[in-house]
Amino acid sequence: SPEPKRKRSKKHNDQRQAPPPTMGDVDKKQQPAEVETSATSILVALDGSKYGDQVLKFCADHLKGRTEKISFVHVYEYHLVSAPPGPGFALAGSSGLNLTEMNDELRKQAISKGTKYLQQAAKKAMALGFKPDEMKLLEGRPSSSAKHAILEYSDKTLPSMLVCGSRGLGAMGRMFLGSTSDFLVHNCKCTVMIVKCSEPTEKENEKPETTQKS
Repeated sequence: SPEPKRKRSKKHNDQRQAPPPTMGDVDKKQQPAEVETSATSILVALDGSKYGDQVLKFCADHLKGRTEKISFVHVYEYHLVSAPPGPGFALAGSSGLNLTEMNDELRKQAISKGTKYLQQAAKKAMALGFKPDEMKLLEGRPSSSAKHAILEYSDKTLPSMLVCGSRGLGAMGRMFLGSTSDFLVHNCKCTVMIVKCSEPTEKENEKPETTQKS
């Protein structure tokens, strides 16, 4: 005669019907640290100079139609006032302010100027046939510089590529003045695309240099 079916224990049924574990059920200590990342994003660094239009033109010619998120980044900088200004110094809205208030006013004006620049850059990009998905204004710390602010943001967001302009400084110019593009090439974790910029009156058809990190 056939053997009677064995009854499954309640414990076994509970285990079989239990839903798969969710991330909330996993010990967070075993998970890697969360990193703000955009693995398919392109970061376009704009310095606010007259050469920025050539960087935008390059992006329109080479990045239009790509599926990556495009982010414009600009660094605003201002110099802290450490002593009362001398005769002839004029700052809009600074009348009667102490040093702390004056530095706050300098920062506000720098932010306003940087914001307007990014808005203008976005309008120029749209006129060229593409637009940024986001725009980020970074603060150039008094003790640091724009290139360090860009590097820090790039390391935080981990874009797939960083695009920046180069004004074509010679070897001596790079040695004495420093080069933001050279610094980013040697320190960024992502691919860095350098757009060689010429004077606006000259033809803007030079091919960009590409430096890739292996």
